[in-house]
Amino acid sequence: MAKKNRLLQICSFKDAIRFAGSDCRYLLAVSGGIDSTVMAHLFLNSNCKCAIAHCNFSLRGDESDSDENLVRLFAESYGVPFYTVRFDTEKYAAENKISIQIAARELRYKWLEEIRTVNGFDRIAVAHNSDDNLETFFINLSRGAGLNGLTGIPENTDTVIRPLLGFSRKDIEKYAAANSIRYREDSSNLSDKYLRNKLRHLVLPVLDSISPSFRDKAKESIEYLNRANRFIETETDIFLKRNSFTNGTDILVPLAEIRQLHSKEIILFYILEIYGFRGKTISNICKCVDNAVCGKQFFSSAYSLLIDRTHLIISPAAENMSSYMLNKDTGISTGTFELHCETVGKDAGFRLQRNKNVGEFDLSKLNFPLTLRTVKDGDWFIPLGMKGKKKLSDFFIDIKLPVTEKKRQLILVSGEQTVWVVGLRPDERFKVREDTETVLRMRFERYTANGEIPF
Repeated sequence: MAKKNRLLQICSFKDAIRFAGSDCRYLLAVSGGIDSTVMAHLFLNSNCKCAIAHCNFSLRGDESDSDENLVRLFAESYGVPFYTVRFDTEKYAAENKISIQIAARELRYKWLEEIRTVNGFDRIAVAHNSDDNLETFFINLSRGAGLNGLTGIPENTDTVIRPLLGFSRKDIEKYAAANSIRYREDSSNLSDKYLRNKLRHLVLPVLDSISPSFRDKAKESIEYLNRANRFIETETDIFLKRNSFTNGTDILVPLAEIRQLHSKEIILFYILEIYGFRGKTISNICKCVDNAVCGKQFFSSAYSLLIDRTHLIISPAAENMSSYMLNKDTGISTGTFELHCETVGKDAGFRLQRNKNVGEFDLSKLNFPLTLRTVKDGDWFIPLGMKGKKKLSDFFIDIKLPVTEKKRQLILVSGEQTVWVVGLRPDERFKVREDTETVLRMRFERYTANGEIPF
């Protein structure tokens, strides 16, 4: 009997009580699978104040409906409130241009938080286990995540707890068998279509065969990484409190103080991550700081960053993030592209660059600041080498530009005039001529930043 009740006796559920208080009301996220059903069994057999919530993502037809029915019957057997919702997950993913997995996560947590808030629950409990944590580590490792991405799934946040995170899938399976718990197996878990399943079925078993204690050792390593991450976060907070200051809505960080740090790249990475900067954008900012490059702009989804002569200036981003302003001595770097700018004297040794991603223009013809933005209805230009104007919509048809590319195509604008259909064709009016004295050279590079798996 003692062995049978091992999880019930020592489950991290007790940590939930410690974090939230014994009078807490818990909203249990239950899919019908083994993990969440075992979690619900633990809570409901420990006299907690609970309700059960289930998301039907409408991804597996009758299977999804059968999951919902099982969870409904489970809640009824314990006489606890039951909440359910049905999502058109595929439609949401298509509309937001995200993966099915990310779409399901966004829909799930937004709905759970609404139920928690409206009905007065203190915490949402979800059933990730230590195997999920290990899989997440390897997924983020494969995507080039930083230290924060290698610390696994957060155990607790202000409103979400994960009481099974300290237990393996084998622990949970043993508990389910010992307590005759009914659950449903998601058929998609058997497919190697998804990266997580490939790791679960193909990679991790090999590591287990190499070292029987592999999972325990990996768990210890992730905890060490967590400690290191918490230490750096603390040092970053201390640095910002001592050195940064605000000017209206702007946050200013002195470059002189950053450059004095022994581990400036690490601290700078953590500072920038706070404001939503990621991957290659952070690397480019660090290079500019190291090389004393000033005047360059960078963008995250919610903030812009300007490297001034003396400070990093971080500002809330403009509402229209498809439009960017720039002067002749600035550049732009976002999560998806970079635009480098330089002025070049047109002397005897000057040669035009023969590269579609390089734009060269007569500086005297431009009115600053220039605008870099996506295309609007009615936009037109005079293609280089031609005399008559042409609508951009017609130009895109002529060059057979895919519809998906049209939506994200950028143009450079001076006043109301198109200067450059970026990466495709400059405008005749701004070309470098014989009498041009100074050239504005712009180099465009598009890239995709690495992402991390959110939980």
